[in-house]
Amino acid sequence: ELKKHWERLLEGLSYYRPVSASSAEKVKADKSVASPLKELGLRVSKFLSLDEEQSVQLLQYYLQEDYRGTRDLIKPMLQDERQSQALILKIADYYYEERMCILRCVLHLLTYFQDERHPYRVAYQRCVDKLEKELVIKYRKQFEALYKTEAPTWETHGNLMTERRASRWFLQCLREQAVLLEIIFLHFAYF
Repeated sequence: ELKKHWERLLEGLSYYRPVSASSAEKVKADKSVASPLKELGLRVSKFLSLDEEQSVQLLQYYLQEDYRGTRDLIKPMLQDERQSQALILKIADYYYEERMCILRCVLHLLTYFQDERHPYRVAYQRCVDKLEKELVIKYRKQFEALYKTEAPTWETHGNLMTERRASRWFLQCLREQAVLLEIIFLHFAYF
């Protein structure tokens, strides 16, 4: 898995792209995705300021991996405004957790790649060797981008972005910054 996904770990949070018109057009033109899922994916995109293709993909992953209902409940949920709003909020939480998982994976690698007793030390060492050259540069840029990011408002992210959700966004932003700094400090300690 590390061999397959090391580049995603190197990209870190920049794996997630911002909204783009070309991506929205691709989503609208994609015949393989059901229309209600596309519409909800576009709403998720606006709420999270996330690339439209990635938003639809995130929605599909959420429904496949984390959704607790049955397939029969999805269609009525997408048609009911209140239920679809609740689903968007759950997808947002899923998205924020995904972002943290990427960072935690890198932190875990840096914590244990030199531990002789760790059963995956050799695999971790190989992965860290690939990440080593560009990791700090990329993660520092991500840290700087996070602290310069404008806070979301209902005007920019839709009516679901309440004060409470904006506060949760701030907490998420601080958590990500803290883990990014921890990764950068660990990197400097080892290299």
